Amino acid sequence: MNKYLENFVDANYKKPGKALDLGSGNNVDVNGLKKQGWSCEGVDLNTGVDLEKPFRSKNAPFDLVYSNYTIQKIKNKKQFVENIIDNLRPNGFVFLHTFDKSDENGNSGLDRDVMVELLADNFTDIKTRVFKSFDNDPGHKHWHKILEVTAQKK
Repeated sequence: MNKYLENFVDANYKKPGKALDLGSGNNVDVNGLKKQGWSCEGVDLNTGVDLEKPFRSKNAPFDLVYSNYTIQKIKNKKQFVENIIDNLRPNGFVFLHTFDKSDENGNSGLDRDVMVELLADNFTDIKTRVFKSFDNDPGHKHWHKILEVTAQKK
């Protein structure tokens, strides 16, 4: 499970809730949260959900909507953010990890100001940070600059 997501959950939730992973891939984070008692749903193209189109889960609203390394692949970022908004309860949190625009390893990363602008109308307490993280996956073995964005829905 993404250790930064785990730390965010521990810091912001007193008890497990409902979470939605947009771009869940192999469900590592979904399974990690389930082990902590969360009710989780993960969606992506493999589950039949195109995140470039409107999506509202039958299980919405969620206490937490998160996405790791997906938004940078999405062309229609406004729709992606709308999907977050449509699935998140008022006062619920969003947690996003993506590559920062300054990442030097061939990833088309995002600018923190663009992310803040996308969230500004519907979220409060928007926080961003950029940090380095070592990618230890086979065939990678290099550093990335990661953009983390967290916010609370109005």
